[in-house]
Amino acid sequence: MPWLFRLPWFSRFDGYTMWDLILLRAPLERASADLICHELCHVWQMQHKPISMPLSYLYRGYASNPYEVEARRSVDLTR
Repeated sequence: MPWLFRLPWFSRFDGYTMWDLILLRAPLERASADLICHELCHVWQMQHKPISMPLSYLYRGYASNPYEVEARRSVDLTR
């Protein structure tokens, strides 16, 4: 969905998860395994914390958000 990632909110991301839907800037065959792992971690988080996970970005921000930290760590552990 490259058009979506031209919008201001999405332009900083290469992938974005909406509950069980993963949206990618590039076609799937060009997406890195690390990006897919990161976004799959967000799918798992949404399955287990469907309210607190998305709301956490409103009051915790992005960079140090525990859900982002966990997703980045999942990438590091699977390399």
